[in-house]
Amino acid sequence: EIVIAGLDTSGPNNVFANTVFSTQDNLTVPRVSIDMSYDLGTRLDSVHAVFIDRRALSRVEALIVGVPQSMTFSSTIGDIFLIDVEVPPQYQIDGHSAQSLMIQQMRYVDGFWWPATAFMRDLPGEMHLSAQPNSNFDIRADISFQGMMELDYKSNTDDMDLYLEATGRSVDFKGDVLLLAEDLPSTFVLQTTEDWGMRVASSGQGVSRLYIKQTDLPSTPGVTIDRVEVIGQDLKSATIHVYMGPFQYPVIVLDDITNGRIVASSEATVEPSYTTGLLEGYSFSGRAVLLDAQFTGPIPTASSFGVNGMVTDLSLIGSLTGDSVETRHILLVEPITTVIASGLALLW
Repeated sequence: EIVIAGLDTSGPNNVFANTVFSTQDNLTVPRVSIDMSYDLGTRLDSVHAVFIDRRALSRVEALIVGVPQSMTFSSTIGDIFLIDVEVPPQYQIDGHSAQSLMIQQMRYVDGFWWPATAFMRDLPGEMHLSAQPNSNFDIRADISFQGMMELDYKSNTDDMDLYLEATGRSVDFKGDVLLLAEDLPSTFVLQTTEDWGMRVASSGQGVSRLYIKQTDLPSTPGVTIDRVEVIGQDLKSATIHVYMGPFQYPVIVLDDITNGRIVASSEATVEPSYTTGLLEGYSFSGRAVLLDAQFTGPIPTASSFGVNGMVTDLSLIGSLTGDSVETRHILLVEPITTVIASGLALLW
């Protein structure tokens, strides 16, 4: 079903449209692809389309508001999300193509509909957006970021807003994912590194505001991460690595930070019977007391304690040094206080 609003029917129009819809249903999560090019002779108010696959038990819905007169558009949605937009310069408005775009896929699994949704505002005249899980795995390396959802974005503007949300069952991914970004620069990447870390990088002045949240994420036997949240403001770059010391003691290193603010927090549920054989059937909210040691260059500059989180603000030092100084944070779990805090959480 396709509904077009705003088409001028009072006079003749030269109209060209070529659209191909295809599905790939031999995968765990079916993929729906749209390849379209058109010239309708005038801008449209909106286009709304709904595609239902009764055999694969999936539903795809798309809505574009402020549709340009001519555009080449392609998109694939399923366990991955790919979108490419190109509008001729004469049909762009201040470098933009459309006012807003919504795409949603829903899968019917175990008696419920599970959605994966993308919203965009102030779409660029030229854009490439890719969101798909990393497929490189190595059981000998740290698994903290293996298989994570990666984001690659390129455009001709620096003010698009993006909202991505996917339930785990909708994309066959462990845990639910939410990402919000305001004023995306022309280039932005969120990806794994070759040494099994995670990297955030952007062009220009960075991302105005960034929010990432994962929930219901199985970690190790007996440990479920209920919530992980990261908030960034004016963030240009950051790299995160997790190293394991003796007795699987984690050391978290956050570096390559030149400007902006970062706030990170998490909550986890622990079932001690998996590792100790004690307290079978009991679970409690884990508490990790973190020691945050901050280095500017090779010099230690600050330290702080946090429970299940950390905060860093480089807006002042970045502005004074012209973003020429990088800061590193080394986060250590303080074992004695962590045991006390987790024990209190078990009692209360």
